[in-house]
Amino acid sequence: MTRKYAYWLDTGKYAMLQKVFSILLGMLAFMLLARIFVPADFGVWGLFIIISSIIETCRNALVRNGYIRFINSRPGDTQPAIEAAAMLTNGIFTVVLMLLLVLSGELFEQLFRAPGLSVMLWYYAAGLLLLAPFSWFENFFYSRMDFRAIFWMYFVRNASFLGLILFFYLAGYSVSKNLAVSVYSLVLLPGILIAIYYFRFHPSVRVNLNWALLKEFLNYGKYVLGNNFFSLIFVSTDSFMTSRYVSSVALSYYSTGARLLNFADIPSQVLGDIMFPRAARLVASGTDEEVRRIYERTVAASLTLIIPIIALVLLFTDTIILVLAGPQYLEARHVLVILIFYALFLPFLKQFGNIMDARGLPHYNFWLMLVMAIVNIALNYILISYFGYRGAAIGTLTSYVIVFIITQYVLYKALGVTIARILYNIPVLYYDYFLLIKGFLRKRHKFLN
Repeated sequence: MTRKYAYWLDTGKYAMLQKVFSILLGMLAFMLLARIFVPADFGVWGLFIIISSIIETCRNALVRNGYIRFINSRPGDTQPAIEAAAMLTNGIFTVVLMLLLVLSGELFEQLFRAPGLSVMLWYYAAGLLLLAPFSWFENFFYSRMDFRAIFWMYFVRNASFLGLILFFYLAGYSVSKNLAVSVYSLVLLPGILIAIYYFRFHPSVRVNLNWALLKEFLNYGKYVLGNNFFSLIFVSTDSFMTSRYVSSVALSYYSTGARLLNFADIPSQVLGDIMFPRAARLVASGTDEEVRRIYERTVAASLTLIIPIIALVLLFTDTIILVLAGPQYLEARHVLVILIFYALFLPFLKQFGNIMDARGLPHYNFWLMLVMAIVNIALNYILISYFGYRGAAIGTLTSYVIVFIITQYVLYKALGVTIARILYNIPVLYYDYFLLIKGFLRKRHKFLN
């Protein structure tokens, strides 16, 4: 039984730890800042976190998926050209992002009615000089499936942010939004130092610029970038439009719910990170049946972990909000009970994107998410006018249902994926978990005796 899941257990150990500790330390920082900032400032901080997350995810989308796919599907003698393409793309994208943030900071502030956001984005633009090497190391380790190095990079980064904010708070310093952004950027430095340490254990990287491969790399990456950008616009529309058409205070309620959603999304993020390199290899040397099986198994495994989280949130909504943010955010209960159901659809959407990217069809993702982002904006606009910020949650949940139906139809036609097999795998996996735990406890009992 253990051998059956050897790949997932061995590979997923540090991947799961990285996601869990990133969310946990982020949640602790969230709890601290919720008590430092007034709700209006906390809403602006939540908006900044969404924007910075979009930027970091888009950078990874432009570089990482192409990097992993090319490394795993191209001959070894092309590796120096792949390395050069990834480095150059990363550098150019950093410069473009810095200019974009500096030039459009005031526009974002006015658009989302978020006082102080422009200066926060200018501080963050300077921090991109550290994010560039950090993300390159992260992508390098992903392509080599060195999740231990990634775990320590993120652990040190997130622990440093929490520790410094806690120090300033306990020492009596006034923690402003700009100070929080500065710390958020500077803690990339210890993460980079950790990356350099683990980088020594890998073969040295050779670089050889090949313009033809660079063009192919960028052509592939532009669709993945577009897909991820519109995916993030899709999942962030409710927050953006709540800030624009309701208030930054209402957005602070959304931020509370989003933290729980991030936690519920850990399984699909972890399993997706593990699945993509393997799917890329199967596309190159396997069969459609093997790709179908890995998709259905990955989604089912994500759902086995997500379903209990949803149940707990629904049972203890008020208690979770009180612990997470305090009594002033109890109003968030009205959106949290809707937001948490997003988690049911996230594994399907995440793994669909991975399968299309692995099959060299990132434009499928791009056009789907472009259309759905537009649909979601329209639904949010209409429903916010009727139900306030709760309408944003209802509109986005409706959009998730629509995109779920579309992606499953595409996968059924392309690979023969069925919901019935995914649902069948859920109790099978629960039984497998039971056997794994039983075997572990039996070995533990024998060891102790």
